Amino acid sequence: MPPMKVFRPVANDDVTVDVVLPTPGQRPSLGCAIESVLNQTHDSLRLHVVGDGCGPETEAAVAAFGDPRVRFHAFPKGRGFGYANRNVVLRGLAGPYVAYMTDDDLLLSDHLEIAIRELGASGADLVALRPCAVHYPDTLDPHFFAFTWQHFPGARILRRWFMGSINCVHRLDLFRRVGYWNGALSRFGDREFYNRARRGARTRYVDRVTILRFYALHWDGRYAALDRPPQARYLERVGDPAWIDALRRAAEQRPGWSSRRRQLGDFLRFGLASGPRFARFWLEQLASRRRLAPSLPDAAP
Repeated sequence: MPPMKVFRPVANDDVTVDVVLPTPGQRPSLGCAIESVLNQTHDSLRLHVVGDGCGPETEAAVAAFGDPRVRFHAFPKGRGFGYANRNVVLRGLAGPYVAYMTDDDLLLSDHLEIAIRELGASGADLVALRPCAVHYPDTLDPHFFAFTWQHFPGARILRRWFMGSINCVHRLDLFRRVGYWNGALSRFGDREFYNRARRGARTRYVDRVTILRFYALHWDGRYAALDRPPQARYLERVGDPAWIDALRRAAEQRPGWSSRRRQLGDFLRFGLASGPRFARFWLEQLASRRRLAPSLPDAAP
């Protein structure tokens, strides 16, 4: 295991947004995720790849990009998905904006540009952008119900539980108000942070597709049968303005019953499979609050 590297803040006034990408180092799609960040039209960024117990091969793969905007931070394996490791990096950022990335999804090329423009124009503390789900094998579903089921009786619950970190871009000083990520959790830390931020911040929902989510329910366990990760086939598309416009036009159309039926089936399967995980999450969340754990809220002075 590589030694833990000490993260130091980067004094660079030209960097307007820090993008945090955690990874355990085993996803074949990591390189595609990094490239989709580096190809953003808003290029005044710094990408922080947070290695959660990664081997040296992951650091070498990141270094191979040779881009000075990319920093790799190696940590020993943390609890769960390594939320405490992310906090070490987050505390050292200079801001003014923070975005998140996952190691198995892709950003459309104008994701950061749209998010930062909306933050400035609206005065919001956090903007949440719309994803398009990619189902196995290569079926696009732009009608992701976290945004489009706004008038459905259970829409509020769906919005809370299907809003991941990649959807959100926020001001760095939001941490002073709501605290950092809860390092005591073993999973669902992105949902917990988003919902805590939503309650304590001015939030704006941007109903415009800027993300491709390779929905884990359909892709996990199937990479081994593919000659290359599916993200590689979409990497060129997410930078193509014509393809992006067509995708967004499709997202504006009224979703049909077949799309709703698939979404509802996915949600029910996800809920049944994750029942024990949800129970553990609530117990961990309750315990961390009772202990007044430093990572919750752990707000900066």
